[in-house]
Amino acid sequence: YGESAVIPTPEDCPFPVETSLYGASKLAAEGLLQAYAEGFGLRVVIFRFVSILGERYTHGHVFDFLKSLRRDPSQLHILGNGKQRKSYLYVQDCIDAITLAIDKAEGKLNIFNLGTDEYCQVVDSARWISGRIGTQPEFSYSGGERGWIGDNPFIWLKCDRIRALGWKPKLAIREAVEKTVDYLQAHSELLEFQS
Repeated sequence: YGESAVIPTPEDCPFPVETSLYGASKLAAEGLLQAYAEGFGLRVVIFRFVSILGERYTHGHVFDFLKSLRRDPSQLHILGNGKQRKSYLYVQDCIDAITLAIDKAEGKLNIFNLGTDEYCQVVDSARWISGRIGTQPEFSYSGGERGWIGDNPFIWLKCDRIRALGWKPKLAIREAVEKTVDYLQAHSELLEFQS
């Protein structure tokens, strides 16, 4: 959705100018799927996720923060000002939503946001991660409201469509972050071999 003016962002929200090559590539892929649905009579289900956490997680802020804290538990550098507001979803909740939508969605073109009804600040997640591993680092920050080029400082999706099919996430964001930390701690080889 780029940097949407509508928060929480519904599936039918107008798209702003894209600021991320990653986001633009996903939008282009959706256009192809929609054209195939129209041109060839295919049934298409498109999912727009918040960031996914949980088992087999190998990149992203939880991974980066945990790897950094393993090197030096006394300090943690956060890109941006730490006040970026993000929503995250536990991987099993995501899978449950996908399978439900594939089974129940009836239209030729179905678009679903997948996320929780909450968001957190990046610094909140950093505190949860630090607390989970028993550290109290000093936080440092670089930059203003965004962590990198194309980083959206506020991501929170409206998920009424998938909820109307009977889905709701089982884990809150903090629980998903902590389960991800536990997984990475139990599979520390992932932290050692990733760059």
